[in-house]
Amino acid sequence: MEKIPLKTFWETVDQRLSAFSPDELRGILCAMAEETSPTQRQSFLDKLKPMSQETASAVQKALRQEKLLADIDDLEREIKAKMKKADYWEEERYEWGNGYDDEESLGPYEDFVEPLTALFDRTEATFDYGNLKLARTAYQKLFNVLVLEDDYGRGVRAHDLGNVDVGETRARYLRAVYETEPPARRPKVLFDQMQQARPWSYRPNATLDDIIQISRMPLPDQERFFEDWIVFLRTQSGNDADAWLREVIRLSRGTPGLEELARKEGKKRPRAYLDWFTALESEGKHREVLVAAQDALQVLPAKLSIRADVADHLCAAAAKLSDTGSLRAARWEAFTAVSTLMRLLDLWEATPNAERTRLMQQAAAYTKNHIAHPPRRRETIDGDWDSADLESPAWTSESVLAHAYLLAEEWDAAHAVAAREKVLGWSSTESSQGLVVGFFLVVLSGKRPEALSANLKKLWQAVLEYSSGFGYWHVADEKRENLVLKRLKQAYAERLETASLSRDEQEKYLAWCLDVAKRRVNAIVSEQHRGSYDKAAMLVAACAEVLRLRGDKKAADAIVEDTRNRFPRHRAFQSELEAAIPQIKRERR
Repeated sequence: MEKIPLKTFWETVDQRLSAFSPDELRGILCAMAEETSPTQRQSFLDKLKPMSQETASAVQKALRQEKLLADIDDLEREIKAKMKKADYWEEERYEWGNGYDDEESLGPYEDFVEPLTALFDRTEATFDYGNLKLARTAYQKLFNVLVLEDDYGRGVRAHDLGNVDVGETRARYLRAVYETEPPARRPKVLFDQMQQARPWSYRPNATLDDIIQISRMPLPDQERFFEDWIVFLRTQSGNDADAWLREVIRLSRGTPGLEELARKEGKKRPRAYLDWFTALESEGKHREVLVAAQDALQVLPAKLSIRADVADHLCAAAAKLSDTGSLRAARWEAFTAVSTLMRLLDLWEATPNAERTRLMQQAAAYTKNHIAHPPRRRETIDGDWDSADLESPAWTSESVLAHAYLLAEEWDAAHAVAAREKVLGWSSTESSQGLVVGFFLVVLSGKRPEALSANLKKLWQAVLEYSSGFGYWHVADEKRENLVLKRLKQAYAERLETASLSRDEQEKYLAWCLDVAKRRVNAIVSEQHRGSYDKAAMLVAACAEVLRLRGDKKAADAIVEDTRNRFPRHRAFQSELEAAIPQIKRERR
């Protein structure tokens, strides 16, 4: 469920309260009273009185504001003292075999979570009662505690405080910074503190809107600050400054301001286009998005990955307007900007059946050329760990090329890509060998995907999972398949409807698949990759099933027997082989 900002929450509360009559409010309170447990009845009654100045003073006294900083200092000293004994904790863990898990960052500091959480609660209350100067200092001290660590990298981190909303805590601190600085210093100080707040909280980074929304009160000097903030941010460089500039223009000048920024500075600040399109979409102006996105693609340099995001907005607008031509053109723009498997599938799905093979051939040719002439620098990651540098050229992989070749029915080209890869590493999304082997085996079996034999079906499922990245998580439940995997399976089901091999091609690719299978099994078993013994057995069994389906029972039996005889002492592998091919177990009996 989406979290409601604090300011929005209180505005909604005020609106609803003002809409009720006294009798209606009485009815609401009575309903709340009926839901109160017997042990909470007195507490409920204590709350049914107005907050007088005397009561407010009593609450603040209960918060012990005058001791807040001292209590934080005391806790910090306790944590540091325990950190000096980090070697003792390590020695005890290894000597006695007890203690904490290597993967658990808290280790011996778990006892500090509750008191640290309580100090954050007290600081939050201090902020809410208007003592912003004290709250600012207290938050600074608390954030310093969160970055303390011993020689083994352990300490109490923000994510360890399950009952503290770190995003809101960060916003309260920054609001306190804003309100305790004189107007002339606010832009510079706030900019520095917003950047320094990054280690204290999860992504995304802090925003000006967070600071506005964290209090019921209006932001002091808001209009003046907006203009000062714009002027200051234009003097700064980097992704943070660019994001905050676009945000303040949206807050202060709305969609027209974003349009002006994009049109005047779009090449320098290409994300301004995306913000502008998003604003237009929220207003239902899809025709304006389509035209503006087309203009942006004319302005932005080729091969920049942000072009794919621009094309995505164009696609969404074209779909709303039922403009098939613009939709297909935008899909191609997106693929040439970021040649990923998902965007290849976008192309496939947006293209009529009769034109798919030709378009996949174009996609393969483009991808091959892109790999042969890579960008001058690889895609980088900016300050946000989950945000690609959209201004950088994007790279692609030979795995995408192999998919394009298969969907284009260019069998020799797909084989050439897969043949030069290693027989290990099929579970990587960068690997194409397992995909191509699996595809050829399915075609050679003469069966549709839904009618495949047991091990061949498992192999085909596995190689598609690897390609989609889904297999990395080892999730077997098909109900939890990700969208990319479902789309990939559908695309190949459609391609397999028309896929065919000549007699010479059948002999060539069958021999190659059997050779790859033999070398892969040798590598897995001889190098004792025990976690992959089941994969090796499944591959052998799948090859045997294909041979049987093709009427060559003798060859099917031979490949199984040869595999058994090559590894007589590898009992774990023999067990996996028996599980994959039940008749082996029956023959032994």
